[in-house]
Amino acid sequence: MRLLGLVNPHAGRGAALRQLERLRVSGSGNHAVEWVVTASAEEARRLILAAPANGTEGVVLVGGDGTVHGVLDALAEVGLPCGVVPAGRGNDFLRNLDAGRWDGEAFLRGRHLRERQVDLPSVNGTPFASVACVGFDALVNRLARERAGHLGGTAGYVVCVLRALAAFRPFEAEVTVDDWTWSGAITLVAVANGPCYGGGMRIAPAAEMDDGALDVCIVAEVSRGRLLREFPRVFRGTHTNRQGVVMRRGQTVRVVTESPRDIFADGEAAGSTPALWSFDRRALRVLVPEREAPA
Repeated sequence: MRLLGLVNPHAGRGAALRQLERLRVSGSGNHAVEWVVTASAEEARRLILAAPANGTEGVVLVGGDGTVHGVLDALAEVGLPCGVVPAGRGNDFLRNLDAGRWDGEAFLRGRHLRERQVDLPSVNGTPFASVACVGFDALVNRLARERAGHLGGTAGYVVCVLRALAAFRPFEAEVTVDDWTWSGAITLVAVANGPCYGGGMRIAPAAEMDDGALDVCIVAEVSRGRLLREFPRVFRGTHTNRQGVVMRRGQTVRVVTESPRDIFADGEAAGSTPALWSFDRRALRVLVPEREAPA
């Protein structure tokens, strides 16, 4: 294939950039890859939008979930398939594809890349790949973006959770999933296209990226002590039947709060409430290797 390779030099604290020379060699045998180290998400989007006119057949992103998130609108607009070489802190997009952490060199050495079509959700018009949340998790994401966890990955996320516990207060919200409505004081609402976020935390363990539905996890008001005790269950996805946790599935989701609350999607800021989630059915084309090889 003729591919455009976009490298986010900031992903994984430079991990993407450190892979570049090996990737140049790996891709040269079977694919024609034009590698570009991008200065920003805006530059990456411009390059993707111009790619079809240059004969490009697909895009390879070297980075993490934020790298993928930043170009989803451009990928959907041009309709090019996209592969990902994991080089971020969490890499939940690949995890949610049930692909594990691919070896980027092996990915590009594959002579044939097959295509998978997945749903593309959005919140207030902003597309995202995996999970968008409001409440406690949004505060955790904000702290992670401000590097309050320092460690990165799941360990850094846990540190941010502990920091968020000291500052977070539950708030009143109304959550509507299709024609079903829940209201009350909440800790968080997470709307998921795939099961994982935060480096492998299974907030919506039944979610699938191509099933034509959004999975919603509502956690009602709980004490800090209980939230801390129950938190480890999210890693296993065993929190869903606990008291105060409500799981729903639907086509559209609306969240209204008494005052604007932050929304974070794929770990990136995505506006504030009131919020409306919807999705385009199988609108994102993903390149995966012929044989998916977990690390």
